[in-house]
Order: sequence, then structure tokens, then C-alpha cells
Amino acid sequence: MGKFKLIALTTPKPGREDDYHHWYDNTHLPELVNTFGMNGAQRYELVARLVGDDSNPYLAIYDIETDDPMALLGAIGKATAAGELTPSDAQDMATCYTALFTERGDRVVPAG
Repeated sequence: MGKFKLIALTTPKPGREDDYHHWYDNTHLPELVNTFGMNGAQRYELVARLVGDDSNPYLAIYDIETDDPMALLGAIGKATAAGELTPSDAQDMATCYTALFTERGDRVVPAG
């Protein structure tokens, strides 16, 4: 079974930060993890931009194990289109970026 990371870089709409965080933490993450059998998910907040110009200050990483990642993405798309997932009007959809990654090589850990 393949191991994947679904990542989402996002931004709340101005003045809607509290609504956005509440939806993302209490609705969106649990819906995706529980509906699609993901191993877990966690959000992060940008501390410092080192290289590049992406303006999204928030990152979500979803841990996925599946034999067919495209089927999973298709199921998420169908559920979204069918209104089966709770949308938020507090997220700036014009800036968000979502991508799926698979492992490449072994994890590097400290020697010793």
C-alpha cells in the first residue's frame, strides 16, 4: 500500500479568521479523515518564509495510505460536488493550493 501526503496551503478571508479556523479544525479535518479513511491530519501556521512567494500562511498535511490515490482524490471531488462535505465561505479559494505527494526514498533520521 502506498503512503501519501495530501497538502493544502490556505488563507482565510480578511475578517473571517475565527470562522475559518473553527471550520478547518472542527469540521473540515475531521470530515476528511473520518469519511475517507485517512490516517490523520494536522495543521500548521507559517512562522517564517525562507524562499518563494506563496502567500498562504496555513498548511494542512493529511496522512494517507492507499493502493489507488487517484480513486481517493476522485471520491473527495465527488463528495464535494455532491454537497456531502461542509464548505466554508471563510476560506479564500483564490489563493489555496492542494497537492498529493508520495514517499520518495527513505526517511532520514539523526545518526547514532
